Amino acid sequence: MKKVCVKVMVCLIIVAICGGRGLAKEPLQPMTIRLNWVTNVQFAGVLLAKERGWYEEQGIDLTIKGWEQGISSIDEVLAGKAQVGVIEGADIIRFRAKGKKIRAIATQFQKSPFCLMSKKNRGINTPDQLAGKKIGITAPSGELMVKIVLASRGLNFNDITPVQMGWDIGLFIDDSVDTMQAYMNNEPFLLKEKGYDVNYLPAFKYGYDFYSGIFFATDKMLMEHPDLIQKFLDVSRRGWQESFKELPGTVQLIVEKYYPEGSVRQQTESLKVFKYVAAMGIGKSLIGFMEERTWRKGIDTLHKFGQIEKKIPATDVFTLEFLKK
Repeated sequence: MKKVCVKVMVCLIIVAICGGRGLAKEPLQPMTIRLNWVTNVQFAGVLLAKERGWYEEQGIDLTIKGWEQGISSIDEVLAGKAQVGVIEGADIIRFRAKGKKIRAIATQFQKSPFCLMSKKNRGINTPDQLAGKKIGITAPSGELMVKIVLASRGLNFNDITPVQMGWDIGLFIDDSVDTMQAYMNNEPFLLKEKGYDVNYLPAFKYGYDFYSGIFFATDKMLMEHPDLIQKFLDVSRRGWQESFKELPGTVQLIVEKYYPEGSVRQQTESLKVFKYVAAMGIGKSLIGFMEERTWRKGIDTLHKFGQIEKKIPATDVFTLEFLKK
């Protein structure tokens, strides 16, 4: 009888210890995301969710790697150094057309913030007025954007004078160019801070209609770890929806923790723009969603402008498998 009592007591002690400590939790699953720019409000949804511990709640130990000179998010994902990356819509079409087995799983923004900016006193309000003007080319991808915008009004690249300027905004200030490529969330605000009134032509209104800030992964990753991808997207979309509810708090958190060199005012204005392009045409409840017709349009555009040799099926470029759930 005593032996039975001792055994019962031992069992009770073990149960008490386990109950006090809690049953052993499943180890967090490591996951890395490689961004295509520095860690700022452009990735507010991911950064906020990380700080709130929402990825951990879903069993994910997320490492966020910002942009680094010479490192491509495509290469990192293909090499398995990151499980998810961020890329622009036009780029993922190009790489998929070259045979890279990557696929879009969600988009952060329905439209690109790419634009053409000019001083207001120059009176450039439509692409028609770009003929004969000097246009500052800030990046290689920007040349395509200019060609597409010009084509929307029957113009071509020979109708303007391109000026390779990098991101030297001084050339814009001293009128070495009439207009320049810019991002709606950044340069217009910076110029306003310096006392300049500017106009800008949103590229998406004139044919440059691509998704922006795409979450993507390899076909292999999607096939072998669908649960991980599903959890990541669920949390990330929650992060974006929450970040837009309280912009000041989100900006303050990101500037303090991830982007100390940034301006709270600029980042606030930037997040307002991202909120606008994230929900454009779909509403905040559907942030992240994509449509096949938009991908088809992008594929047609890149083929027309010689960016890809042949058209590929839109379904090769993206999947709605996770968003539908």
